[in-house]
Amino acid sequence: MRIEFLVVYLITFLVFLDTHGLAPLMAPYARTLGAPVYLIGWIVGLYSVANLMGNLGGGWWADRVGRKLPLVVGLTVVAAALLAYPLLREPHALLVVRFLHGMGSALVTPAALAYLGDASLSTSRGGTMALYGVAYGMSGLIGPPLAGIVRDRLGYPAVFIGLSALMLTVALVAGAKVRGSRISSPERPASRIPWRSLLRVGLSVSFLAAFCWMFMMGTLLVFLPLIGEERGFTAARVGMLFGGFALAATLVQASPLGRLSDRWGRFPLIALGLALIAIALLALSVSYRWGQMMGGMAIYGLGFGFLFPAMSALLVDETTPLTRGKASGVFMAMISVGMIVGSGMAGLMNQWHRAAGIHPFQFAAMVVSLGVLWTVVGGLMVRRLRSARMNRNTP
Repeated sequence: MRIEFLVVYLITFLVFLDTHGLAPLMAPYARTLGAPVYLIGWIVGLYSVANLMGNLGGGWWADRVGRKLPLVVGLTVVAAALLAYPLLREPHALLVVRFLHGMGSALVTPAALAYLGDASLSTSRGGTMALYGVAYGMSGLIGPPLAGIVRDRLGYPAVFIGLSALMLTVALVAGAKVRGSRISSPERPASRIPWRSLLRVGLSVSFLAAFCWMFMMGTLLVFLPLIGEERGFTAARVGMLFGGFALAATLVQASPLGRLSDRWGRFPLIALGLALIAIALLALSVSYRWGQMMGGMAIYGLGFGFLFPAMSALLVDETTPLTRGKASGVFMAMISVGMIVGSGMAGLMNQWHRAAGIHPFQFAAMVVSLGVLWTVVGGLMVRRLRSARMNRNTP
């Protein structure tokens, strides 16, 4: 494996380690600064809003100047934001730093995804993206417990400063090892390629799959801890449920199963992954014991292990180097939108549960099922378009 791939996988791991590790710490840290509950909600949510905005701009920038500069600048901004957290003395300043933190992270993720797409072969993209998914999954498995342990033993500043040092180090490594070739040419600069070039059926499948996955995740993050609390589970046991998902997903993507989309095609694996996620949600909605819920989370991890490499590889298949940064930005933005909508609809889903008996996980399963349906329809449409194109080119 080339050194550049290892560096980009390391960047991915550390950026998501930062995201996952700080997720359970930001609300209590904001409270130590005297933030009221409403302001804590803004502080926590602003990171996702900044990510949504930054993903689109960062993807466009990566197409215009190449992948290296957004990686280095984004990592440096993240490092600076992390270093600023311990210096804050009042909660409103935390809003500004949190926004900058989200923007910096949003510059990195589309550029990293686009770089892997540029450098991978069409016959091995599923495997390349599976390792990208492994980096993501391992960050989710390691980040929260590691950050919690450091916070308990050394305090919040140690978490922030330690992560900042890691980001600065990997920014220097990226500056030295990642190639910085310009993607566009003077004849056809990426900045002049319209956004409507992304209106492709195949890309729509990848974007919708990303939205469905994170809608489900947003719903899960709100309701699974609450349900666990109602059923008497300790916080550690609830955390183990999420850890079980991350472990299952990582094992699938690290095994030959993570490369199945290179052999079977992207659309069947996306449909299979989403279908397994919908089944996991339905299983969770009728599970009452911890072991049953762990089984449901394992099915979710299996589904994600099939889904993520396939939908990421499809994104690369359906783009060129001139549009890949934009497409990666939209892809990451759909992830942010899915999380915002899934968690934001929690109140409505709770009302529907009380009024009509529709469990929140059942509603999320219906949303994911729409993704399965569009994947099947979109796959058939793409196949017909390719067949018609081949027939036109046949003498």
